Amino acid sequence: MSNKKAVLVCVTGQHDCDRLIHVGKYIASQLNLQLQVLCVQPTSKGIHGDCEELEYLRQTSKEANAEMTVYFNNEAAYTAAAFARQVNAVHIVTGMAEEPVNGFIDILHSLLPKIPISMVGKDKKVYNICPKDDGRPRLACSS
Repeated sequence: MSNKKAVLVCVTGQHDCDRLIHVGKYIASQLNLQLQVLCVQPTSKGIHGDCEELEYLRQTSKEANAEMTVYFNNEAAYTAAAFARQVNAVHIVTGMAEEPVNGFIDILHSLLPKIPISMVGKDKKVYNICPKDDGRPRLACSS
């Protein structure tokens, strides 16, 4: 991994997570940063998990000039936080929490409280969790 700063997009194995990659690409281009895409799959899915969906998201990432990394781990938020630190993420894009809420966004925010998180709904509307201003470059944080 490079020491450059990045926008990190956290996807699941769902086909419609392409909307997250598109939002991440927009944010990365506005901030002139590289784009990284991360998918953390439960270990129970193993290599036979969402192969077609993951390949679609990998191709979507490639088209967005992003590298996509896939981990198999049952602690998605902790894995994402460690990866965010590894790629020097300064902004994170995720989907919106759905029922049942698994706490991913809450845990991620508690582990990385200084990094803004943009949550993209199924309707493509973006909601933001904004930390206090610390002078780092980022898009204006508003919902």
